[in-house]
Amino acid sequence: MKTLLFIAALAAMACTVLATLTALTFLMGMGANAKPPEIRLLKLWMLGFGLLGTAGIGTGIYLLRAGEMAWATGVSIAPTVVMLVVFVVAMMR
Repeated sequence: MKTLLFIAALAAMACTVLATLTALTFLMGMGANAKPPEIRLLKLWMLGFGLLGTAGIGTGIYLLRAGEMAWATGVSIAPTVVMLVVFVVAMMR
């Protein structure tokens, strides 16, 4: 069971890495025809998503080292869920 939780935590971290890179790429693409105030706001969003992804993965690694496999999986996938909710709301407008 521990091996399966370990693999799930690694898969959650990989998913968060890919979601973070996708979010950053999406935000960079939005800035192509933006005005300077919009670019400044996009840079703040990029910083926020980058820090969110890094914090989720870093905390997940810490929890893996502590032996908390289930918590590591949940913490590692949480940034992906947050980014998904933000983008769904952004696309609805």
